[in-house]
Amino acid sequence: AFLNAFFSPDVEFCGYSIPHPSEAKIHLRIQSRGPPAVEILKKGLEDLKSMYDCLLEKFEKAVDEGQYEHNPDLEI
Repeated sequence: AFLNAFFSPDVEFCGYSIPHPSEAKIHLRIQSRGPPAVEILKKGLEDLKSMYDCLLEKFEKAVDEGQYEHNPDLEI
């Protein structure tokens, strides 16, 4: 939804806050000019998944083709 807010003219405001770092909670606020906020959130999550899938596909292809740099001195 956050990414969608930049591209959707229907989104007036989109933001989040975390009440406390030790709580497993997040507060979302989506203010819409038309469609229900829950629909905007669903679309944003679908868009985010599509972007993730594309990134993962490109990463796996690069690894399969050996298109990456290996640094044996780097300790992880």
